[in-house]
Amino acid sequence: MDKKLRDTGIEVIGEAFWGTHIAQFYESKDDFFSIGCPYIRAGLLNNELCVWVYSNNTNEEEIKSYLEKYINNADSYIKAGQLLLEPHVDWYLTNNSFNEIRVNEHWLECVTKSTKLGYEGLRAIGDTSWLEKCYYRTFANYENKINKMLPELPFIALCLYDENKTDKLQYAEVIKNHSYTIINNENKKELITNIELVIKDKQLNKALEYNKVKAEFFANISHELRTPLNVILGTVQMMELAKCTSYEKEEKYLKFLKQNSLRLVRLISNLIDITKIDANYFEIHRKNLDIVNFAELITFSVLDYAKCKNIYIIFDTDIEEKVISCDPDYIERILLNLLSNVIKFTPRGGKILVSVHDMNERISISVKDNGIGIPVDKQKNIFNRFEKVDKSLRRENEGSGIGLSLVKLLVNKLDGNIYLKSQPSKGSEFIVEIPCMTTPETSEFNIENTSVNNIVERAKIEFSDIYC
Repeated sequence: MDKKLRDTGIEVIGEAFWGTHIAQFYESKDDFFSIGCPYIRAGLLNNELCVWVYSNNTNEEEIKSYLEKYINNADSYIKAGQLLLEPHVDWYLTNNSFNEIRVNEHWLECVTKSTKLGYEGLRAIGDTSWLEKCYYRTFANYENKINKMLPELPFIALCLYDENKTDKLQYAEVIKNHSYTIINNENKKELITNIELVIKDKQLNKALEYNKVKAEFFANISHELRTPLNVILGTVQMMELAKCTSYEKEEKYLKFLKQNSLRLVRLISNLIDITKIDANYFEIHRKNLDIVNFAELITFSVLDYAKCKNIYIIFDTDIEEKVISCDPDYIERILLNLLSNVIKFTPRGGKILVSVHDMNERISISVKDNGIGIPVDKQKNIFNRFEKVDKSLRRENEGSGIGLSLVKLLVNKLDGNIYLKSQPSKGSEFIVEIPCMTTPETSEFNIENTSVNNIVERAKIEFSDIYC
């Protein structure tokens, strides 16, 4: 037998791995002794240190009496120290109070003791008939911690629960916190595993977390929509009061109106595009284009926004030309979003490097900054919908939390991948990799015919939450 597999002595379970946590709902003394005694017998024969923590519904002499029915000369194991019979007051309670930390430490001490004495490991019974309602929540948390701790130890445990004292909620908690649960069903022992319950619990927690994130997103998007609307309305009121007697004032007010109108366009466009992609209604229009020159053109279109923050942008490439099949609108939106993101979070006087590299079968476009970086615990969720690095409504830079999610969806539509490398306080790098392929059927995209003004106007929308 594999040393990790132990004979439990329990017919409905058979062999089980170290780290198995078992519960039994019993109806009577005979009922729990019919499970507990064979379980202990198997442990003694397996060369395990056995501990039986009994409660106020039995005593040491009664346990010995039942053990003798299953184990020849059971008393010899007690005298040899391989079987320990411990009252619950010495184990679970301190000054009439349940102390989960002390109990866990006690179990760990016993595991260490078992191996030091030359035993294979520790086998335990814990009778919970002492458990009162006032201790239940704390004890359930303790059982949950034990369940997580056990798999790492040469330890197998059986917890005994009085079925007559257990309500439905407690029943569910016990099943969740144990690998196996033994119940009585029409005078037969039946085994329940916690796998299905745990899966459902995880699904529920995931759904709840998603709903929480979604609620945070809608609270944030409401703020994002209200802010430019309030600016627009406030500006209109100022223009009405001032009656635009000054050209400078008129120009200033019109700038506020246009910029915040563009912010609304950006927010609404992103929401519409996300919805279209989810509905599989977002079309891709591939053209053969020189990705190097196109990326350079897009980069240079945002220099003014970088300049107003005294940020230096460098464009670098290891190839002069590379024609690939892709959607120019997708590439434009991807790069503009990444550039606006790094400009927002790069401090004044910082540097941004945009580079294009030929990787034979793929083209790599990197946008790298020396800004604030992204906390390690936030990096894995940075491309998730509704996620924001800074969830507060009061922050230096605005953002809805859907921009990078949309970028990832667009990259995926191009059969590409996007990666993040980031170190807090040192900066971040977004890397987009797109397949290098061309198709004869795809029309040629002439960059020279592309209106720079069109790109600049689209940049104004993407950079509308950056105030110069």
